[in-house]
Amino acid sequence: MTNWKVLYVKSKYELKVEQHLNLLGIEHYLPKVQVIKKWSDRIKKMLVPAFPSYLFVRIEEKDRNKVFAVKGVLRYVRHENRDAALKDEDLNLIRNSQSNLVPESLQSLKKLKGQMIRIKTGLLAGKTGLLVNLLGKKCVQLRLETIAMEFLIELPVEQLQLD
Repeated sequence: MTNWKVLYVKSKYELKVEQHLNLLGIEHYLPKVQVIKKWSDRIKKMLVPAFPSYLFVRIEEKDRNKVFAVKGVLRYVRHENRDAALKDEDLNLIRNSQSNLVPESLQSLKKLKGQMIRIKTGLLAGKTGLLVNLLGKKCVQLRLETIAMEFLIELPVEQLQLD
């Protein structure tokens, strides 16, 4: 049984890559979330990739390189010197929770650097601060305006929100 692998694709190419994988007959999955886009002259509901630049494929090892025939595919995501792999139950978890994904929560924290963040829960609930730096996966450096300090704090991402 083959595992699901994670493809890294060019930004804004996710839907095009999905179409070409369909044509090639390669089993794939692109989770999408509904967002409301606003322009100066209209508002529109749209389905966008839940994980920008990522797409999941299930492919035999011998056929691994077939995906590179698709324009926009850059590489497989690697973990511990191997292609990152997900089991069926992991991918099913993503599939089953797709309708509950909150689009705003899917932003990369790197994009939030330099923005004001509010802490939602815990000892510092309600405090706001500037997201100064990211250290590791759960450690952030905040400058809290209310106590005029800058320090490192380990917080689950779910406890942070844009202010």
